[in-house]
Amino acid sequence: MVSVILNWSYILITSFLIGSFVLDKIRTITGNKVNTDTGIKDIKAGSCIACGICVLTAYAGYFSLIAGVGLSANVFLVAACILIIVCKRSTVRDILRNSLFPVADAHDSSPLGRRENAVVSGVIHTAFAVLIIIVCAYFTSCGRFAYDTGTYHAQSIHWIESFGVVKGLAHMQTRLGFNSSYFCLCALYSMHFLGRSMHTVSGFLAVFVMLYSLNGWFGHFVKSEGSGIMNKGLRVSDFLYPVPFIYFIITAVEIISPSTDHGVIWLIIWLCIRWVEMIEEEAENGTAYKDMEGYALLCVMAVFLVSVKLSVGVLALLVIKPAVTLIREKKIRAISAYIVMGLILILPYFIRNIIISGWLVYPMPSVDLFGVDWKVPVEGARHEADEIVVWARYTKDTALIDQKINEWFPVWWSEQGAANRYLSKTSFTGAAIMAGIMVVSCVYGLRMRLTSKNAGQLSGTEGMSQYWNYVYFGTILLVSYGFFMLSAPSNRFGYGYILLLPLFSAGVITFLLTNLIKRNSKVMYKWCIGLTVLVFVCFDMLKGIYMFASDDAHYFLDIGIDGALIVQKDYPEAKSVRREWEGITIYYPETDGEQIWYHDFPAILYGSNLDGIERRGNKIRDGFRLKQAD
Repeated sequence: MVSVILNWSYILITSFLIGSFVLDKIRTITGNKVNTDTGIKDIKAGSCIACGICVLTAYAGYFSLIAGVGLSANVFLVAACILIIVCKRSTVRDILRNSLFPVADAHDSSPLGRRENAVVSGVIHTAFAVLIIIVCAYFTSCGRFAYDTGTYHAQSIHWIESFGVVKGLAHMQTRLGFNSSYFCLCALYSMHFLGRSMHTVSGFLAVFVMLYSLNGWFGHFVKSEGSGIMNKGLRVSDFLYPVPFIYFIITAVEIISPSTDHGVIWLIIWLCIRWVEMIEEEAENGTAYKDMEGYALLCVMAVFLVSVKLSVGVLALLVIKPAVTLIREKKIRAISAYIVMGLILILPYFIRNIIISGWLVYPMPSVDLFGVDWKVPVEGARHEADEIVVWARYTKDTALIDQKINEWFPVWWSEQGAANRYLSKTSFTGAAIMAGIMVVSCVYGLRMRLTSKNAGQLSGTEGMSQYWNYVYFGTILLVSYGFFMLSAPSNRFGYGYILLLPLFSAGVITFLLTNLIKRNSKVMYKWCIGLTVLVFVCFDMLKGIYMFASDDAHYFLDIGIDGALIVQKDYPEAKSVRREWEGITIYYPETDGEQIWYHDFPAILYGSNLDGIERRGNKIRDGFRLKQAD
């Protein structure tokens, strides 16, 4: 646990410094200094860390194109951070001060009782934060590895650590062609050059998003003006803050794994929470959706997430409204800057795809642009794409790829387990509610246009604009969920949508009811409505959460600290066979297709793969290809 927390500290410092520098530069380039008097005080530490994670993932991807991602990559990173501290220390100091003490001045002039309440709330806040860190550090130190970590996650990271990117690597093992930029980030922070490859990034993201949500709760209910939780109204974002805690309960036992599913879902959750927060912040200030640059940055992040997990692409539809607004306002400089940022972040992913498999997007045989000699045959790419789908449906046979939804759905429903069925039922409820909101909103909007009436204001609200912004976001979330369900509906791929959609829908329904049913109602009345809606929508989710939490508790009671109090649990050792092949020692499991893990390297899952391929040159980075005809 100690080594994990030390590693997290390094990730935190480097990502924050890089992110703060990049965000400050973006504000300058786009001309969007929102607070001209206070400089960068509109930039918060949470946004800096999220930005830093995105930028450093791309950095590791670019570095992998020239060498292995290890000591040298970290030396350059540390040097950059030192330069930022020396040259931009005032910027870093102001961001930290604004994030840690946003209401310090108010406290200084406030009555003694309020200052005492602030101290008490600060102690409680800190206690919860420490508890989150300790619990997450425990599971990140001695949890149970996901199955796919043993088949290709660990090997993919080892290849990036050792060689960066290798031509035709997908021929060695087809799953090594599942290129994800998340593996590059994991390699950057694995510290393998110290003697052991750590796997802490998923745990760090979990801590980051949970602490961000915790801070959001305290910021709304405790630290803001007024006193007492029950004296504050509920916001839609308050319904989303539990999502990271629920997702942690679901994945706690396997958070030790460097799984792409974990990485992308943590970032999706943060992005969605931040988007809803921005809607509410700007509604409170009477500037709803006027700061399109802030939303544009989140859209850049959504585009970047495609490089972590291809299925996230639909979420990038969030870009529509900011793009339309910026075009109407003719902010050409800002538009160009955001396009360039998106390209810079995602470009190494596409380059690595081409080098590893010969495809721009693997496995998507529909995009066929390159004729390199190491290219995976189209039949192989199509087979891998089909396998992803049928395994997600639990039918597990590529011959069944063309089944209609009424054919595969019963199998999927019965095979996913009781806990996941509860979560799926809740997601269906949330999807139905969101679809209903969309239909009613469209009919209402059309009626207003046809009758030439101003929509006016919802009773007791700042106006209709906030509601329509919720509807826009909810529509994109619903479309993303629908794409997930109709493509590869394994819950582990889509927990972000499965959890966010019903809770967001409950929040929007509460927003409507508390403003339409009873004007000028007391806050207690609004809380009763919110909690009633929440229980109604998410009752089945509570059952699933209980089952996952029971599994976590049983694991802790069975394993205990398991010797990982100081040093993180290492990857397991595989039972393998070694074979000399064209001047290289290759490992593969005693039983074909079994896990091969990390230490036996380079390794493949099937020894027979070697019979059909050959090396392209004398160096490992020259790569591999199918055997050429004599």
